[in-house]
Amino acid sequence: MQGIPDNIKLLSFAKKGLIFSQIYSVKDFPRIRNIVTNINDKVSANLNFYLLNNKIPCIEGHVELEAVLDCQRCLEAVKLKLSPSFKLAFIIHEQQAEGLDPSFETILNTDEEFSTIEFITDEVLISIPMIPMHSHECQSYKDKEPVIEQKRKNPFAILEQLKNSHRSQ
Repeated sequence: MQGIPDNIKLLSFAKKGLIFSQIYSVKDFPRIRNIVTNINDKVSANLNFYLLNNKIPCIEGHVELEAVLDCQRCLEAVKLKLSPSFKLAFIIHEQQAEGLDPSFETILNTDEEFSTIEFITDEVLISIPMIPMHSHECQSYKDKEPVIEQKRKNPFAILEQLKNSHRSQ
């Protein structure tokens, strides 16, 4: 195993059956760095490249990191342990997907080379919950301040008065 190159050369890596492993820092991933507060924490990535049926390049991988995000219920920090695993088959046309094991996620792709950072970022981002929240019942931010009910005037009260004044005439 060796460190992961900056760019993935899909077909070349798959033909050679390369396996890579690397420890990054969260701050190495710009799109992740913008949404978490723990930018100095570690990200562990393992990627295994191979050819399926001697023609379909595949990547199996696993990423591990802790993401500190804002809880959408109480707005306090919530730590999420993310460990996305993926098994991707890169196909050139839909017919190649026929007969593939259903454990593969197929990706229509003709790029021979793409950014390792962007690839790993995509896999991490899809593993983050849409609404990050504490697993326990945290207090909602709206429950922290007392609710002061205000009597609102009915905007149609004037119409009611006009209607009633016409009836009495």
